[in-house]
Amino acid sequence: MLIVEPSDELVLEGPFNRAVSKKIMVYNPSKQKRIAFKLKTTTPRLFFVRPNVGLVKPEERVAIDIFVHPISNDIYAHRHKFMMQAVDASDQIGDLHEFWKNISPTSIWDTKLKVKLIDSQMDGLQKIHTDNSLGNGEHQKDNMDSITHLKDKVNVLEEDRLHLIQQVEIITRQKDEERELLAMKLQKQKGNGFWMFMATVAVVLAALIGGWVAKKFM
Repeated sequence: MLIVEPSDELVLEGPFNRAVSKKIMVYNPSKQKRIAFKLKTTTPRLFFVRPNVGLVKPEERVAIDIFVHPISNDIYAHRHKFMMQAVDASDQIGDLHEFWKNISPTSIWDTKLKVKLIDSQMDGLQKIHTDNSLGNGEHQKDNMDSITHLKDKVNVLEEDRLHLIQQVEIITRQKDEERELLAMKLQKQKGNGFWMFMATVAVVLAALIGGWVAKKFM
């Protein structure tokens, strides 16, 4: 139903003590059907997906950003995966999250992506540890502690960044709603002003006609 790139394995290269991101490209090969997609992960605390739901028009290509959010030192101890789900979305759709809640599982197409994490900084530290294993064990421990501390800081900064993104989206929606309300008020005031003008014209015409009639028959 959708063509996903990469199709089998998503490779993310570190070091993960800084922001790391990768794109997944989604292509709709249909010439007529619009497709709704949803991207899920087995480790939502580690990966931030934007957007995780969306619509792909016929023959359209959409980019999905994957951000790595390291929150622990055991991220390599687990097998991480993504699942891309898709379903026909030719009908009118309001809220995509509500739309997915009402979809029958039997109508959903899906494909899976394995995740491979490559941390070049960790590989370098392992090599140093091997070369200096006779007397530098304590020094290597200090290096690892420093890296852990840096990753904790990155974790805090990433959480702040995601929080700011959410706040910006909320403010944007509020501003859009305020603009819509203002437009409705202006339209209503415009309509009221028109009828007041017509009433004034009617009064003036009535006065003129009354004066003319009085003058005619006096």
